[in-house]
Amino acid sequence: MTKFDPDKDYYKVLGVSRDATQEDIDRAYRLEARQRHPDSGGSEEDMKSLNEARDVLSDPQTRNEYDQARLPPRVEYSASMAFDAEAASQQGTLKIPVSSGDLAGLVISAAACLGVGFPLLALVETQWVFFLWPLRLMALGALVVGSFMAHSAMSLKHRQMIEDDPNRSRARFVFDEIAFWIFFLAVIAAAALLIYFT
Repeated sequence: MTKFDPDKDYYKVLGVSRDATQEDIDRAYRLEARQRHPDSGGSEEDMKSLNEARDVLSDPQTRNEYDQARLPPRVEYSASMAFDAEAASQQGTLKIPVSSGDLAGLVISAAACLGVGFPLLALVETQWVFFLWPLRLMALGALVVGSFMAHSAMSLKHRQMIEDDPNRSRARFVFDEIAFWIFFLAVIAAAALLIYFT
């Protein structure tokens, strides 16, 4: 059996593709041998490399072994490799890095959406012209998106707190969640009142 080096790209040495037939390999070898032979101005190293490539790729069994050796390693996943993220975070083995830039970006985005949504809705409702209904939908959409971005920012802040102190009480998180949804409902109620009374 011919030995081969899996780090060498024999297909590239011969100038053929991976699905080349035996005839393609023989034709490419003859063409390259004419150019790389020492009598034609080539070097002995080039010729040795060319011969090695032809020997490996000409034998179907060796070629198959070479192709298998060149494949990237496959990772097999099984049920035993699955893990419980909540249990891992409670044990302190799961660390999800949270950058302050992510939090700041979400807060700024939420503030921008809410800051645009309310004035735009107020402007549309005070004018009460029928063809402005697309602007009303845009304003309501901005308010909803802004509220959900604010919720994402709060969730990200909770993750930062968990990273800093894994033993932090859940009462704070429950309180924050309730306060957020009360705020969200207040935003929706304010928008509805603005629409109704104008």
